[in-house]
Amino acid sequence: MPLSHEETLMRIAILAFSGFGLLAALPVHAAPAEKESTYEIEMVVFENRLSDLIGDELLVRDADARIRKLESAITPEAAVSAPYLFPAITRLLEQDGSYRVLAHQHWQQTIDAKTIAKPVQVVAVNPAELEGMVRFFMSRHLHLDVNLLFRQRATGSDTGEHLVYRLSEQRKLKSQETHYFDHPKLGVLVRVMPLERDKEKIRK
Repeated sequence: MPLSHEETLMRIAILAFSGFGLLAALPVHAAPAEKESTYEIEMVVFENRLSDLIGDELLVRDADARIRKLESAITPEAAVSAPYLFPAITRLLEQDGSYRVLAHQHWQQTIDAKTIAKPVQVVAVNPAELEGMVRFFMSRHLHLDVNLLFRQRATGSDTGEHLVYRLSEQRKLKSQETHYFDHPKLGVLVRVMPLERDKEKIRK
C-alpha cells in the first residue's frame, strides 16, 4: 500500500531522530528574537522517490524555468568544524532506498538585515538536476527563503523531456535546531548554529 504524505514525513523524522535526535522542528513555532551574528549553516537537499505522492499540481509548467537572479547568489566561506548532518544523516536517508541526496553544503556567514542579505547558491551533486538558492536574513527573528528547481527525466521519454518541480518557501527559524522543509518531491534539512564566539551574544 502506498504511503500517505503524512506517513512519509513521519518516516523522514524517524530516520533523522534515530541518528541523532536532531529533528528539532517540523513546523516552527514562536522563537525568541535573535541578533545579527555569524552562523554556521549546514544543509542537505534530497529527492523523495516515492512516486505515489507526486501529483501534477507540483509541476512547473515551463520546462525551461530558471531561478530568477541566480547569478546574484554568493559562495560563502566554508565552515571549519566537522559537518553534523553529513555523512550520518545522508547515509540514513540513502540506506532507506526511498531518498537520494542531491546536495550537501556546510558554510559560515554573517546573517544581515533583509534589505542587504545576499542569497547563497545551492551547489548540487548534479547541477543539471538541481538549481537554486537560499537566503538567510534577520528581522526580529532569523528567517530563511528557500527557492529550488528540480529536473527529472520523464519516465519512458525518448525525447529527453523533463519534469520540473519547484520548492519555494519562506520560514522563521530558531538557531541551534534542525529544520525540515516539506515538499512531496524534495526534502531540505537545515541546521543553523551560532559560532562559538557568538553564542553568548545570541543568548543575551
